[in-house]
Amino acid sequence: MALKLTDALREKLKTPFGTLYKGKGADCLTKVVRSLGKPVKIISIGDVTTYYLIKAGIVPDMCLVDNITMRIPVDHEIRKGTAHESFKDVRVDNPPGLVTQELMDAIRDNMSSKVPVRIFVNGEEDLAVIPACLYAPIGSAVIYGQPSEGVVLVRVTEEKRKETQAILEQMAQV
Repeated sequence: MALKLTDALREKLKTPFGTLYKGKGADCLTKVVRSLGKPVKIISIGDVTTYYLIKAGIVPDMCLVDNITMRIPVDHEIRKGTAHESFKDVRVDNPPGLVTQELMDAIRDNMSSKVPVRIFVNGEEDLAVIPACLYAPIGSAVIYGQPSEGVVLVRVTEEKRKETQAILEQMAQV
């Protein structure tokens, strides 16, 4: 089973799902890191976001990468920078515009891992914010890039979980 983004949801999801920190690269991530506090878990989505988070000295508990940013392959430095030696690597297939059961299971099943997990997505990881918010413990932080704008920090709350579940329910089954 897979869930497909509808056109109506695609428009809705262009709005940041949490707090948007405007900017680029390390400067932008520095603002996010300053406001993080002590989340239960840190989940980063996207190669560039993960790269700058690690560069800032924070190894996320879980990251999802696909070696692509804005539809072009990331450069060697970013690819190498997201391959932290402490990560347990998991690979999943998730075509663009979909949330597959395989992606959801990988996020859910690895959320309680005692070692940091890197989920390498063959396809696209953009929609992983949805299952990440659904399965992350309350009090966690989900961080993802907002194309051409900056980085979004989502604080996982019961309310955010309900919002996430509602989005999943609006997606089309394929």
